[in-house]
Amino acid sequence: MSWLRFPPKLESGGRKVFVSTLMTAVPDIDIATETRFGDAPILVFCDHAANAMPASFDCLGLPGDILGTHIAWDIGAGALSEALARKLGAAYLACGFSRLIIDPNRDPTSHDLIPAVADQIPVPGNQMLTDADRTARLHEFHEPYHVRLSAAIADLEARYDDPIAISIHSFTNRLMGAGDERPWGAGMLWREDEASAKFMIDWLRRHADWPVGDNEPYDARLFNYSVDRHIGPRAMRHLTYEVRQDLIVDADGVAQVADLLARGVGALAKNS
Repeated sequence: MSWLRFPPKLESGGRKVFVSTLMTAVPDIDIATETRFGDAPILVFCDHAANAMPASFDCLGLPGDILGTHIAWDIGAGALSEALARKLGAAYLACGFSRLIIDPNRDPTSHDLIPAVADQIPVPGNQMLTDADRTARLHEFHEPYHVRLSAAIADLEARYDDPIAISIHSFTNRLMGAGDERPWGAGMLWREDEASAKFMIDWLRRHADWPVGDNEPYDARLFNYSVDRHIGPRAMRHLTYEVRQDLIVDADGVAQVADLLARGVGALAKNS
């Protein structure tokens, strides 16, 4: 494994942007890419930013259109994470591979770490995997990503006295076979940092045009692996957003939600 570091480049706005990419033995996938848009004491990261797979995986036997759906990645979450980091002048770290290869936000012992079926859709390339197959994916994808995420969070902690880590996911409007659409426009997931989550829930409920979930549609007290592994033990302030995908499927939606979340994070920072 080796680091490729690129010199800073200037955006059209004149701000320095630093990019680093973690490379592994997988030649055609960036395990993680980090970009710094400024010096704010904030890291935004996205576990499910990409639906990319190495060519050798042959799309896990799935048709290309399926890889565009929520089972392969969190639709819009990567774009929203980058837009939010830009607005905040923060660092942004994105995972570069599809959750169907192996889910970076799952414990290595989790039953759905490498899903054989995702939202009722069989994944042929994940059927009948051997222990050696699973171990290889852990070593080639899961652990290298968490090495990079751990390093980014440690760097954030070393640079600033009171940093904030922000994890962003998106959720589908309706799971396969569900009768009703999920009502929340966004949800705040939390376990350790209840104060930050409750502040943001209250702020969003006063400023957003859609319902805001409290540990909905998922409950971080049950699972939120990346946060639990890297951030909870540090007692660092953090937020985990879940945003409904129909709000961030295009550039206008991403810009509107990023602006809303950035204002909320600004209010939280002033409230410290």
